[in-house]
Amino acid sequence: MISFKNSKILKNQLQLSFLVLFVFIFISILLVIFQPEPEANINKPVPVVVDTVELKIENIAPIVDYTGRLEPSKEADLKFDINGRLAEKLVQPGQFVNAGETILLLEEYYIYKKLYELAKKNYVLQSKEVERMSVLDKKSLLSKSQYDKTIQKQIELESLMYRSKQDFNKTFIKAKFSGIINFINIDEGDTVSPNAVIANLIDISSLDLYVEVRRDVIDGLKLNMDISVSANGLNFLGKLISFQTSPNLKTYTHLLRIRLKDEKLRSGMLATARIILPKINNSFGVPVSSVLSDNGKKYVFIVNDKKLQKKEVKILTRFDEIYVINGDIKSNDILVTKDVSSLSEGQDILISKK
Repeated sequence: MISFKNSKILKNQLQLSFLVLFVFIFISILLVIFQPEPEANINKPVPVVVDTVELKIENIAPIVDYTGRLEPSKEADLKFDINGRLAEKLVQPGQFVNAGETILLLEEYYIYKKLYELAKKNYVLQSKEVERMSVLDKKSLLSKSQYDKTIQKQIELESLMYRSKQDFNKTFIKAKFSGIINFINIDEGDTVSPNAVIANLIDISSLDLYVEVRRDVIDGLKLNMDISVSANGLNFLGKLISFQTSPNLKTYTHLLRIRLKDEKLRSGMLATARIILPKINNSFGVPVSSVLSDNGKKYVFIVNDKKLQKKEVKILTRFDEIYVINGDIKSNDILVTKDVSSLSEGQDILISKK
């Protein structure tokens, strides 16, 4: 009796399980058939965070720095004009010499000196003979042809004397100005060739700083104007002694030469010239990173109601990391200061809080 009841209960449970499974499968099929349309996934653009600054119109006096090396104000490469052999080295590298002081002698010096002295003596004797003949000629005691021959001989001897002097002057080298012997790359007994540099003379009483600048820099320069120069942590005052009005055709820059005189300066030192450019009135100074170059034109981005406006501007000059600009912009405009190459007109933005 009990077994019969258990069998009936088991049968009822089995029927219930099948019913539940059927209902589950039926509902699943209905869900697949009548599932709702997927909702469109509309991704709104994420606003870009930008750094900004408020524009202010001002009168700007740009300051530009240019760095170069100090060089001797005078420098001369010394060389002989004839072949020969070095007889004497009268000075040593690093030694100070006065203008006109003899530095080097060739062995040929003594031969050419003797030839020049003989040529000079012959010319002096012939000149006295011309004077004597001139007296006789005035007294009509001498024929015209004899007197003319005497004059012609004087001219020939004078020419020979000057040629001998020129040859003699090629056998030694003198200092062209007072200064320091920088180097001598020849020893006594060595053979020399014409136009081969064998020594170098420098004048360190003053030093020159050479720097290359842009065209807009030279517009406000004047010769002999004072220019501030810094070197080795110290400040000095130099004089602008020359500048190139026509640009270098390769770099389109202009060479400036600034002269300084101070015992603390040394040739070869790095030095920086600070130049104040003419004042630019009613303009804006903005970071270089805020200007976008596009098809040869320059643009900036202005924030207007959390959107970007792209505006064309004109660059007047640059100093350090600042552009001086003007254009369709005004005071109190909010300017994007960097990463402008990734921005576009009408883009939504958020202003950085820093």
